[in-house]
Amino acid sequence: MALSSKQQRALTNAAVTAGLTALVGLVVAQVVPTDGNVATTTSPSRSPSPAVACEPRWEPVDSPDPQDGGSLLLGVAAVGPGDAWAVGGAGDPVDPTATLTIQWDGDEWDVVPSPNPGSVANRFEAVAALSSDAAWAVGRASDGFGDYPVAAEWDGGDWNLLPLPDDLTEGALMGVAAVQTDDVWAVGFRGDVEAGTERAIALHWDGADWRSAPVLPALGGGRTALVAVAATSRNDAWAVGYQRNRPVILHYDGRAWARSASDVAGDVLGVAALGPDDAWIVGERVQHWDGTGWTEAGSAPKNSMLRAVGAVATDDVWAVGDRPTEASVLRPLVQRWDGAGWQVLRGKGAPGSISVTAMSAVPDGTLLAVGYRDGPRGRATFSIRGTSCAGA
Repeated sequence: MALSSKQQRALTNAAVTAGLTALVGLVVAQVVPTDGNVATTTSPSRSPSPAVACEPRWEPVDSPDPQDGGSLLLGVAAVGPGDAWAVGGAGDPVDPTATLTIQWDGDEWDVVPSPNPGSVANRFEAVAALSSDAAWAVGRASDGFGDYPVAAEWDGGDWNLLPLPDDLTEGALMGVAAVQTDDVWAVGFRGDVEAGTERAIALHWDGADWRSAPVLPALGGGRTALVAVAATSRNDAWAVGYQRNRPVILHYDGRAWARSASDVAGDVLGVAALGPDDAWIVGERVQHWDGTGWTEAGSAPKNSMLRAVGAVATDDVWAVGDRPTEASVLRPLVQRWDGAGWQVLRGKGAPGSISVTAMSAVPDGTLLAVGYRDGPRGRATFSIRGTSCAGA
């Protein structure tokens, strides 16, 4: 979710030191072997345990790199197990010169051409999808004089740029969520992060135009930005971000955005919702909304960061991010909530320093997550596929 090199460091590469502690609150940390299976504590028994037909797990899958040394993925949206989009950038590892859109067919990712309005830099930060012919990507571009927001729509054959309100001449769009083809939200900020002038924005797509939906009355003054959004209906949407280096949560009730109070401290980077009484937020800590308030439901391991969350069902929620090793190398962090506690799942190894930036879940239990890997040959895309064994 890089807005600039400074914002990338602040919001996407936050975990830089080593260490790992037990998860707190409702989190149940599990010891996992290197083969990707979750190891749980069992009581001694003279009888063999019954065979387990399916266990939640994940594994890396190949993803393309159009330009060596500079490709990365920042957003993903799955319509079904064989239909998903991931977006990011290609070129310079900090300020990509070209947008990157790749499509999943259930077996592999393939690059699909996408527009590049900026003459210097172009990057998609997030993507939302409803069907094979309806998806939206948002991000930022630059002509060399600061960043400006961009949005594009997939019509089943091409990605096409969409006009934004005329006054959005500076800033970026960081998150997008779609309920219907005429009900899409995008969030981000206007202004310049480097200059400290960023102000949070929310835009609504009605099928024909993007229109601004005021958020500053709910936030007040000072530096603000929204970095992620989730929506379940026309009357239920959530957005998260920061105000003056403090976390902020907003809710849309069909009429206006309003601030949602939470006593849980720490950065908020990702949000997912299943309904008006079931929403999740991740960052340094995990928060759950039960329809009346936010409560802490765990945390990331020490010095780690959860960057995205996806929900298959109320008792099947996944969160992803990165955790540091003793060698200051980032490794993928994948956690799963089973309705009673969290398990930390470890998949098959992959070389390099890896950050997982986004994830998406579908009702059949398929999980797709993306990010990037830094290695000797530079920065490259990274993708994983998981299964929660829903219905097994």
